[in-house]
Amino acid sequence: MIYEIFTSLPLMVCVVMVIQLTLTYRKRMDKAIRWLLRWAIATLLLYSCHFIFFNHHIDLLPFSDTIYVVQNLTVYPLFLLYISEITDRIPLSQQKSFLWLVFTPPIMAGIVVGCLYGVMDAGETKAFITNYLYHGHETSLSGLPLVQGWVHIICHIIFAIQVIIVIVRGFRRIRRFNKTVQQLYADTENREIQSIPTILILFIATSLVSTIVNVIGRQMFVDNIIIALPSVVFSALIFALSWVGMQQNFSMRDIPEEQEKETEDTEQIADTPSSTSILIYERLETMMNEQQAFLQKDLLLNDVAKQLGTNRTYLLQALSSCAHMTFKEYINHKRIAYAEQLMEENPLTPKTEIAARSGYNSMSSFYRNLGLYHS
Repeated sequence: MIYEIFTSLPLMVCVVMVIQLTLTYRKRMDKAIRWLLRWAIATLLLYSCHFIFFNHHIDLLPFSDTIYVVQNLTVYPLFLLYISEITDRIPLSQQKSFLWLVFTPPIMAGIVVGCLYGVMDAGETKAFITNYLYHGHETSLSGLPLVQGWVHIICHIIFAIQVIIVIVRGFRRIRRFNKTVQQLYADTENREIQSIPTILILFIATSLVSTIVNVIGRQMFVDNIIIALPSVVFSALIFALSWVGMQQNFSMRDIPEEQEKETEDTEQIADTPSSTSILIYERLETMMNEQQAFLQKDLLLNDVAKQLGTNRTYLLQALSSCAHMTFKEYINHKRIAYAEQLMEENPLTPKTEIAARSGYNSMSSFYRNLGLYHS
């Protein structure tokens, strides 16, 4: 009974998240949510196949194993497409060459695996399922079952390659996106991808576990209570990824293209500030200290540049070379210093009032930046 509960747990979580994402997509019609929904559906199919396998529904295995091979090679590319939809101005979903590259292997693998099941007789199918799927002994196979085993091993190799690609390209995109947002906005809450980097780390750890499981084989968990560990881990991860995705409303396409280009230009700034950067930074410091412009909620880089009589590029260069900070870091440094002064002068004032007077829209943002200020 306990074993059945754990084999069905990821499946139940997937059902709930597919329903929730469907409702969210119908409400927002967001392209990123659409790709996350596709990922959740692929994950639902994947864990449906896991359920069939772990509960010994032998008659369904030729069909479910074919679906499993396809979905196992689909979930990681779909997650990368979701990340790209948020972080790229021209997302990977609009690049046909990339779509062909990532979806051809699972489709071809499904066709080959399905055809091999179709041409194997009942004895060969039973031999493959018993010896390879449930015991991992391909050396005892011959003929078509042996070929089927080789195909599965090739799929495991492709899966491992996909994990590496998603990790590298996903992190790179998230880092670039967050850097751009931090350069342009003082308040990045609901803009910057806050939780996904942490979850992506969990995603990496789980990916490594799933890669190892793919290499070793699912058979090590069959009829064994240790299935509880991957079941709980994967269920929590599916829920977390889906939940965070539903909260993310801001994407690269919400940032004007010329502003994105300006933040890219600052990547090559020398450590030694120019005379122009020093002058702009001095004027910025004067404005912030005298006018306390940092207290303005949802302050934008463009607004500050206009008040200084300069442009965004020069202001970014001044912040980078003189303060070694992004716009977000600079403004929040000023806000937290001001909040610290308020708390020292008015120790009985509620933190909520301190946060509001310091320019923060939420307590979570206030406490997060307070922690960074003291780190």
